[in-house]
Amino acid sequence: MSDPKKLVRVLITDVPGGYELTVEADDGHVLRVVATARQVEALARQFTKLTDDEQAGG
Repeated sequence: MSDPKKLVRVLITDVPGGYELTVEADDGHVLRVVATARQVEALARQFTKLTDDEQAGG
């Protein structure tokens, strides 16, 4: 497993069957994945939970 990189950019594009997520790291590495709507919704819920917990002080 490699060391974590800092996130520079995320781009989400509609594609047949779902969404293409393009993630760029500070070292220039770009990762492109295709996710279903259900997967994107689950990811959004995880981010919402993290930010809600952070705002609550936890």
